[in-house]
Amino acid sequence: MNDDMELVREYAARQSEQAFETLVSRNVGLVHSAALRQMRDPHLAEEITQTVFIILARKAGSLNPKTILPGWLYRTTRYVSAAALKIQRRRERREQEAHMQAVIQEAQTDSAWEQFSPLLDEAMADLRDKDRDAIVLRYFQNRSLRDVGAVLGVDEYAAQKRVARALEKLRAFFVKRGIDSTTATIAKAVSDNSIQAAPALLAKSVTAVAIAKGAAASGSTLTLFKGALKIMA
Repeated sequence: MNDDMELVREYAARQSEQAFETLVSRNVGLVHSAALRQMRDPHLAEEITQTVFIILARKAGSLNPKTILPGWLYRTTRYVSAAALKIQRRRERREQEAHMQAVIQEAQTDSAWEQFSPLLDEAMADLRDKDRDAIVLRYFQNRSLRDVGAVLGVDEYAAQKRVARALEKLRAFFVKRGIDSTTATIAKAVSDNSIQAAPALLAKSVTAVAIAKGAAASGSTLTLFKGALKIMA
């Protein structure tokens, strides 16, 4: 055990893998145990152990010959663990801040949706067809701007401009009715809430009745059908 520094010098001078392997096998338990006590996380303890020996490999040539290597490794483990704790706390703080921001934003979006959802379809009806199509594609169906442009027959930049103008028109509609919101809030609220899952069997029943051209439809459905055709005409 007294030849630790001789092994360090041998590694530093000749890059002897055998010398370094001996150093690691002698001291890995010391380093890992100290790291595990400080971090209480097996994965982090292993990472810290690896880091400590990387530092040893890089500093081998500059260590004082009188260095007591186990003590040096123990102190270095403490330093690395302190750095790991600092990084961990910083990451946890960022994650907590991001979570809180998401909660606040979700609450704001939900509140905005409750305000203007009763007026959304009326506001959409006020738009020109191409503007309405752009909003439906972009936020009701959550298509990319490239896809919106392809469907509308324009490039991505033109699609972005059209969507932005349509959002501004929606915002102006809501402002006139006492609901002051941003276009970004409107876009997120519509994207998150405008489409809800339909009842499980509705698609099958709709398909069957529609393919039969309404022959099997109820009386109320036929009345609706005729009334809608008149409005469309």
